[in-house]
Amino acid sequence: MASDLSTYLGNKIVRWLGGQAMPTAPATVYLALFDGDPKAAGVEVSADVNSAGRQAIVWTVPSAGTVNVMESSDDVDWGASEGDVDLDWVAVFDAASAGNRLASKALSSPQSILTGQQVLFSAGDLSFTIGT
Repeated sequence: MASDLSTYLGNKIVRWLGGQAMPTAPATVYLALFDGDPKAAGVEVSADVNSAGRQAIVWTVPSAGTVNVMESSDDVDWGASEGDVDLDWVAVFDAASAGNRLASKALSSPQSILTGQQVLFSAGDLSFTIGT
């Protein structure tokens, strides 16, 4: 299984293995919604769904022996969509706006979200693979 990590984060890990200090972990990480692959020409639609933009995401603490997967531990709720959007990718960033993409992945089922439609990822719905 391929890694969902970004090149940015992968390079930080490689530098750490080479003896450089790892950056301080972000206090909060944020989930962003995309129409298209954020590694290519995908467009972030988070603010089209909710003008507040990206939403904080919290992870389960992996236990010893867990196969390199991070899973959401809480609901990530955008509320009722403020606009019509196509949604087929999600990404994790280290900032509420701009910042660095840490990971991304395609949704198993692309969605066409209509104005007023609830946009919610329940706890455990989102997982990211770290490594292979």
